[in-house]
Amino acid sequence: MNNATVRWLLKYVGFFFCASVLLIPMEQVSFSGGDKDSVSHNAGKDCLTTGCHAAGGWKRFSLAGTIYTDSEGTTIMTGARIKAMDVNGVTVTLTSDRSGNFYSAVSMTAPFMISVSYRGRVVKMPGAASGGSCNTDGCHVVGLTGRVYISTEDLDLAGMVIGTDTENSSEMRYQETVVAAVANAKVSLSIKGNIKYRTTTDATGAFTLRKVKANDYTLKVAKKGYKTYKQPYEMRQKDVPALEITLEKKSNSS
Repeated sequence: MNNATVRWLLKYVGFFFCASVLLIPMEQVSFSGGDKDSVSHNAGKDCLTTGCHAAGGWKRFSLAGTIYTDSEGTTIMTGARIKAMDVNGVTVTLTSDRSGNFYSAVSMTAPFMISVSYRGRVVKMPGAASGGSCNTDGCHVVGLTGRVYISTEDLDLAGMVIGTDTENSSEMRYQETVVAAVANAKVSLSIKGNIKYRTTTDATGAFTLRKVKANDYTLKVAKKGYKTYKQPYEMRQKDVPALEITLEKKSNSS
């Protein structure tokens, strides 16, 4: 092997060695947006603090937090999708990593509208977040509003369907409203026209939709002879109240 060949080999060995040293750590500590394969630490901690990831820290974040499967923060959630939009319409979509953490260094301005999704479940903050640190004291910590979480324990949605009809008295002096259970009414939850859950009321007008994922739906109840009921419905992760739905009898003219 001549000297030229040796120099050529040493040149390219040195190149690939330097590339491996420089590029591999950058991939592991990628703070461009909380990729699920990135490495992070301090789950549940407030990382937007001075000296950490606030202004003057090692890498400034505009938004960061930790996702769990329950409000007590007992189990982290990997692979949840977090969508955040700031006051100027700047939007980022992040993924919780192996530590349950998500973070973004994209320049954003509070307040934020934030939602979390996981395998068909979508949970939205009821209002705008005033800051980007979800783990800060007074925000999503155990004992206050609870941890940011999206549960995989889907709940049932139960309810009752009744119908109303207006009848005239025999003397035709007044009208009387008659209320009765509606059996065999079709109950469904759909998203953008696609039915996700459906059932039928029993003889007492009762129904149960099993294991409904948290999300925004259109609730529809239909029964021949009655006006169709259709309303937006938000399925929650906890404290789901039973529904009481009233169908109005169609008039003979309709």
